[in-house]
Amino acid sequence: MASYDSLVSTVLWAIFVIQVIEFSHSDASTNVSTNVSCIGAEREALLKFKHGLTDPSRRLSSWTGEECCKWEGVECNKKTGHVLKLDLHNPCLEEIYTDILVPSNKCMLGGNIVHSLTELKYLKYLDLSINNFSTQKIPTFFASLQKLEHLNLSDANFNGDIPRQLSNLSKLQYLDLSSNSFTTLKNFDWVSKLSSLKYLHMSNVNLYKVKHWFSCINMLPSLQSLGLSGCGLQDISSSLQANFTSLRFLSIGSNNLSSIPPWIYNCSKLEHIDLSNWYNKLIDPIGIRGPFPTAIIENNQRLVFLDVSGNFLQGDFPKNLSNLCKLQTVRLNENFLNGNISDILGDSHGCSQSKWKIFDVSANNISGDLPNQFGDFKELEYLHLSFNLIFGSIPANLGELSSLRTFNLQHNKVNGTIPESIGQLSNLKQIFLHRNFLYGVVSELHFKNLKSLTSLYISSNELILNMSSAWVPPFQVREIDLSDCKVGPKFPKWLQTQGNVTKLWMSNANISDDIPDWLCDIFSNIEVLDISSNMLRGQIPQDIGDKMPQLTELSLEGNNLTGGIPNSLCKLNRLGGISLSKNQLSGKLPQCWGASQALDYLFLGDNKLNGKIPTSLCHLRGLCALSLHRNGFTGEIPNCLLNMWDLWVLDLSDNEFTGRLPPSDPQSQNLVVINLEKNRFVGGIPPQYCQLKNLQFLSLAQNYISGPIPNCFDGILSMVNVDNVLYSLRGVEVIVNTKGTSRIYGITLEYFRSIDLSANMLDGQIPEEFTKLVGLQNLNLSHNKLSGYIPSNIGDLKNLESLDLSRNKLSGTIPPGISSMDFLSHLNLSFNRLSGPIPSSNHLRTLDDESVYRGNDRLCGAPLPNSCLGDKPPGSDGRDGDNSDGDKPSKGDLDIHNWFYSGLGPGFTVGFLGFYSVLHFKGSWRVSYFQVMDKAIEKFSTTTMITMLWFKRIFPRCEKELV
Repeated sequence: MASYDSLVSTVLWAIFVIQVIEFSHSDASTNVSTNVSCIGAEREALLKFKHGLTDPSRRLSSWTGEECCKWEGVECNKKTGHVLKLDLHNPCLEEIYTDILVPSNKCMLGGNIVHSLTELKYLKYLDLSINNFSTQKIPTFFASLQKLEHLNLSDANFNGDIPRQLSNLSKLQYLDLSSNSFTTLKNFDWVSKLSSLKYLHMSNVNLYKVKHWFSCINMLPSLQSLGLSGCGLQDISSSLQANFTSLRFLSIGSNNLSSIPPWIYNCSKLEHIDLSNWYNKLIDPIGIRGPFPTAIIENNQRLVFLDVSGNFLQGDFPKNLSNLCKLQTVRLNENFLNGNISDILGDSHGCSQSKWKIFDVSANNISGDLPNQFGDFKELEYLHLSFNLIFGSIPANLGELSSLRTFNLQHNKVNGTIPESIGQLSNLKQIFLHRNFLYGVVSELHFKNLKSLTSLYISSNELILNMSSAWVPPFQVREIDLSDCKVGPKFPKWLQTQGNVTKLWMSNANISDDIPDWLCDIFSNIEVLDISSNMLRGQIPQDIGDKMPQLTELSLEGNNLTGGIPNSLCKLNRLGGISLSKNQLSGKLPQCWGASQALDYLFLGDNKLNGKIPTSLCHLRGLCALSLHRNGFTGEIPNCLLNMWDLWVLDLSDNEFTGRLPPSDPQSQNLVVINLEKNRFVGGIPPQYCQLKNLQFLSLAQNYISGPIPNCFDGILSMVNVDNVLYSLRGVEVIVNTKGTSRIYGITLEYFRSIDLSANMLDGQIPEEFTKLVGLQNLNLSHNKLSGYIPSNIGDLKNLESLDLSRNKLSGTIPPGISSMDFLSHLNLSFNRLSGPIPSSNHLRTLDDESVYRGNDRLCGAPLPNSCLGDKPPGSDGRDGDNSDGDKPSKGDLDIHNWFYSGLGPGFTVGFLGFYSVLHFKGSWRVSYFQVMDKAIEKFSTTTMITMLWFKRIFPRCEKELV
């Protein structure tokens, strides 16, 4: 959209310059009789020129007869008959989006440009733009057209070098060479010799290697319009000064400029400034950085057009932009700017009448309530505020903007109801209010006069549509998004009046109804049909592929549909996606898939489908995602499925597939998700899986796979390098066994790396290569027959959140490094043959459940009850075991203790001495006493041992205390 508006502005300025040129060079004899005929030699030259061209649309069919001055695109001097103007630009336009027109390929001229054009010695104007001359370079003989003042070869697909001889065109005032396939330009000196040049546009011509581009252009004192967008221009010295005293139009966006060139601030006559950047920031992060250039606004009160979109500008928005009284287009979108929306608008009463037509500040950090000032901008046509932090309600006076054509407020925090005054905007074509916090009823009054409406987006709010069954809308809409609105329970009848619909989203719209019979007939031109997550009944029309031939996306998932999958879907060569998951569909998959189809994804999970996978699916060479989980498919998986180069996602889990796991082709590097769990696969794990460098999710759990785990898993680079580029997995859902439970991962699957080989018959050791998968977050190898030791450096898996090695035959000690895995929140090592102490750390103490280590009889230490050899018993540090916290006895306790021991000591001493004296003097007493004591000690020892064993069995936690 931004590039299109820029193109429009360029064309408008070009028309203005052309008019000036033509006016200043028109012959004084315009009132002379126009009966002068075409010059014969020039007519023959034109016919030879035509003969070299290809003209599939017969644009030049009028080039017959003697009077060449009346031919299409030809104008002559009305006094002399000489050809002055040859305008053969492509006039055909097509609409690719609402209000966006681009040249059509249908009317393009091609072929060769022959030398006969040099016979047109009085030619001043030559326009061959937007054609296809891809078989040749710009002819050098153009330089011999000495009277040429206007040369437009933009978008004509010329290639090779730009001829330096063009510098001979000393009278040239207008030159446009934009958007051709020229080789990288190294020499730019010829431009500086075009001293009469007023208009120079070379956008998308590679000037990356031209270091002195500014110096060459700075030698054009009459320059009024300069367009060098997307040329790879480099930053220049900040000390250079510009001589562009007449410059009014400037477009130098999408270059390698990191900041705004200082010389721009001295161009006080600028009316059009385009510094926009249309490169993808994620792929190619180039663009202008720093604070918003307020000085440009302050120095250019004549400003009509300002576009700095798509850059990295930061800080606050400029305030009171509305004080620029001539300003019509403001594009500040897709930056990192802050500010309050009210401050940006300022007080429009500073000008007698605001001229704003386009205001786009989307994708920034704007906040604040939607202000009432918008009602003052009566000429506003495009209002884009999307992807910000704007809150409050929609002002009612928005209905006063009678010129408004597009209103985009999506992805904000706007609340309240939609004002009925919007229904008065008779010129409104597009309304985008989705993903806000709007609520309330939307009635017929909201659409009363919207006769121009073509796009209606109000999804992801809490809106209720309440229209009478007899309502006939005043519009013929093309795109409708009513998802998450309460539309049902029946299909809205007013949709039957909309015969131009190309896109319909009505997901989760509370519809409980049969698929209507009229659906395929009314929407015969539809491209996107999404009625998912409702309660639709009935069958998918078997002739849907015949009656909806333009379908590109079909989503009916999450309903109660029955019957089979229509074979007619195989006829749709433009169909990019099918999502029919979570229904009651039955039968077999169609066998008719063909190589001519453009299918990107096929989601058929959670149904009752059966039979074998047809090998014709492998004909879909562009297929990126295939999900058939939770069905009743049987047989072996065709090997060709894992050899599809573009396949990202393969989910065949929870079926009845048999045979061996299919190996992957070494060149099939795009696989990100492989889910084959809960089937009946046998054999070993194919080592080719290790070569899938982009694999992020692998689950082969709950099969009958045997043999050792391949020791090459470190070849999965996406799990080795945590900074690996992630793939978009839109619409993909996978059930993951992690952290001791099953969880559904949807959009977050893009950021999740997991390997699950559990519940198989794998044996051998855990490969050391697993410890190199530092990006791994979930590893489940439980319920196998693995033996040997846990890898000693398993602590290297710093990102691991869940580790399950339970129910194997692992032996040895638990590696100490496991206690340093900071993100580990689930650990299960139970029922193995592990021994030795359990590593201790502050983090591992959070996993204090005994079940983590249960079934390993030789493990010791906390949280298990059996202590390890050498552990100190309670109280061995000199403190009472029950008072380990160091609590001091009270004063009363001390008094009692002192009294007790003060009496006990002397009494014990007197009794002991008396008893000992008797034993010493009476021998018979002494013998009897020691015989009794021997028997008592023997009996006490036996009783004590039995008691300890009983306590150990009944109260295992007390064993430590007893010992």
